[in-house]
Amino acid sequence: MLFYVTNFFLDLVLGTGYWIIKKTSSGVYYLLLGENNIQNMEEYDTIILTKENIENDDRIKEIFQKTIQQEQKIDELSKIIEELKNIINQKIQ
Repeated sequence: MLFYVTNFFLDLVLGTGYWIIKKTSSGVYYLLLGENNIQNMEEYDTIILTKENIENDDRIKEIFQKTIQQEQKIDELSKIIEELKNIINQKIQ
């Protein structure tokens, strides 16, 4: 009977100790170096890019380029408006 109690107690203590050391070391590793490996399939599913994501990325790039072109046109038009104001002011004076 004493053998079973001792065996159970050692199993419990060593198992708990192993679990604590494993979790603590993985936590410290994550804090210091970050985690690069995938632990479960749910994380894997979130990393995989779908065709829709790639198409959306292309659309975002296209919209960004159009926005830059529009900003350039707005700047050009602003310069032209300033020039026209100067011309009008010169003719008035």
